[in-house]
Amino acid sequence: MLEGDIAAPFTFAVLLYKRSHDFKQKGSFMSTQTERPARKPRSQRGSAARNSRRYSKQTAYVGARRDGKPLIFGWGKHLSHTEKVRIQRRATWGAAGFVVLLLIAVIVGTWINLNIIVPGLAMTTVNGHVITQGEYRQMVAVNTQLELNKLYGPHGLKTQLTDLQKQQAQVSATITQDNTQITNLKNQINKLPAGNSSQRTSLTKQLATAQTKLANDQKQNNSLQNQINNLNNNTIPAEQQNFTQSQIGNESVMWLQDDELLREWLATQSAAVQAKINPSPAQVNRSFNSLKANMPTSNGYNTFLKQMGISDDQIRSMLTILDRRFNAQLYFAKQITSPSYQVEVREIVVQTKAIANTVLQDLQKGQSFATLAKKYSQDTNSNTKGGNLGWLTHYQYIDASGFNGPSVVDNWIFTPGRKVNDLSPVLYGNGSYYIVQVTGISKSKTVSHTLLKALQNNALVDWLQDHGGNGIPLPGQQIKMSPNEQTMLLDSNNLPPNNILPSSAPAATPTTSTGEGEP
Repeated sequence: MLEGDIAAPFTFAVLLYKRSHDFKQKGSFMSTQTERPARKPRSQRGSAARNSRRYSKQTAYVGARRDGKPLIFGWGKHLSHTEKVRIQRRATWGAAGFVVLLLIAVIVGTWINLNIIVPGLAMTTVNGHVITQGEYRQMVAVNTQLELNKLYGPHGLKTQLTDLQKQQAQVSATITQDNTQITNLKNQINKLPAGNSSQRTSLTKQLATAQTKLANDQKQNNSLQNQINNLNNNTIPAEQQNFTQSQIGNESVMWLQDDELLREWLATQSAAVQAKINPSPAQVNRSFNSLKANMPTSNGYNTFLKQMGISDDQIRSMLTILDRRFNAQLYFAKQITSPSYQVEVREIVVQTKAIANTVLQDLQKGQSFATLAKKYSQDTNSNTKGGNLGWLTHYQYIDASGFNGPSVVDNWIFTPGRKVNDLSPVLYGNGSYYIVQVTGISKSKTVSHTLLKALQNNALVDWLQDHGGNGIPLPGQQIKMSPNEQTMLLDSNNLPPNNILPSSAPAATPTTSTGEGEP
């Protein structure tokens, strides 16, 4: 019984497996009664079916595997592909970053060079005091704008010319009316009956009045025409001839040098003198407002700041220098009065130092000054008079209306304590050698009105020349231009654009009032 009981379940399992296998071969366990349709031969099947059985061999790329290829210059064979890609990416970003940093460094370096280093370089020195290129650039900018205001501003020369022409047009129209009225009055008088009458008397008076008015209008017209001609042919062309980079540049650097001399001198003066010459904040503010108010209508103040590359504070600083210059002219002009201390002198002018030394030795031996002057002196105005220059007041010798001589001679003549018969050493100035002798001294002598006015008008110029101004140092003074001054004087970085400050003057032709050439 035991063996039968065990064998029966085993037999049943085998039968069940066979039955299941038979069902699978026929189709489905659930569809034992239905058979699948027969498949077509392989040759009759579509391409899709055929391709579905095709296989392609693919190789998996492992990024961490070493490929044995170098990365650069034979190096990098030991690196995997992933490591090489990582290094390449880092190198690319590093190079890009380096280029960006280099560009930034160039831009920043250029800005620092143009705005900090170059402006701080010496343009010129006066007695050891440095005047920087930055100061020169600022003065050129202000000087340029002041000149533009003078030419093209609302009260400038061009505007004055236009106003005069308008006035002349009105006067011309009035003259035409005057002539018409006079003609009508004459016709009315001619039509009257012969003999005296109240009507004739009235018309005759009207005619006389009209003729007088015509004469006055013609006189006014002539005056206006003369003013127009003077502006057109003289004043405006002369101003335009000076409105160039070279003229404005030289004038600006000279003003800066002169101001240094003025401030050095003021430091030795009393507080009262300093107060008269140093400008007050109120005066500088008035000059600042005047500069803005007189700008040409085509240019606003903000445009000026942008074009010139200048700030409010820098403008005020330069205007302070110009105001101090203006005040000094007034102060020194008031010091020139009549009567004045005067010295009578005579001179001998020669071209070489050797001749000058020979003449001086002869004079020291007692030979005649007049004879030596007639023999050696190159001054044709005085050599026939024994070298006599007459009586001179201070600055007359160097003034343009006087002898226009060198300041070194004027300084020697008016040195305090000078005595009659004093004989100078050989003095050098203006390319010549001078020997001067005092022949008379007067503590109070009248100065002619013409000379007095000329000296007063040129007071600052003469004072500066007598104190080493205009770039001409006195003995013991040092006024030096830096080696690159002449180059930097006209450097484009130190000047306004060409369309504002021309490099050369316009052709010398009569100026018209059409406004052509206005910036």
